[in-house]
Amino acid sequence: LTLFAIGLGVWAKLAPYWPEVAIAFTFLLIVVVSGMYTIAMLVSEECALEYFHFPAWFKWGLLPYPLLSRGGGERIRQAAERRAKEVRARAYNERTLLKMNTNTSSSMQQPTTSVGRLLRDAADSIGRHDTDISAYELRLEEDWYNNASELANMSVDSLSKYMPRRLAEEVRNENDLAKGGGFRASYIASGSFSDDGHKRTVRFE
Repeated sequence: LTLFAIGLGVWAKLAPYWPEVAIAFTFLLIVVVSGMYTIAMLVSEECALEYFHFPAWFKWGLLPYPLLSRGGGERIRQAAERRAKEVRARAYNERTLLKMNTNTSSSMQQPTTSVGRLLRDAADSIGRHDTDISAYELRLEEDWYNNASELANMSVDSLSKYMPRRLAEEVRNENDLAKGGGFRASYIASGSFSDDGHKRTVRFE
């Protein structure tokens, strides 16, 4: 439609000066044909897989030039196959990476040591479900704290040397509850008040 409108404009502007009309239409034809040729060749080279799967009417009607060259159809088919292999390889690598990240996340959320489980429970209780607590566990292990029972008598100030103070407070809270009967508490916005003034909800293990 755009090309048709340009042609009408040239005709209306230059007619009846026929030599000028002929020159203008010749120039327009050269620009359009060369431009379509360049675009068609660029698409067939850079987007070979997509071009290969274009409907036949689209390829032959708008971008036929790559198919008109000698061996053009076979060249496009081979390029499309290479592109398809690249796409499959990329998809496989991305799925593998996603699976590795998922496994890493699962491992992070399921520590195997008693210290790690205590830190994980405390972090979950304050809503930090995605926080990696392995660094805090490692700091404790560097000072030979390898069992959760060894943290039972540590103060919040002592624990906060190894982890954020908010987490240290919850670890202390977990230890206090364990001493008092094996319950676990998680701080929330509403609930019953404990003797230390924090609001918490308590659930049985």
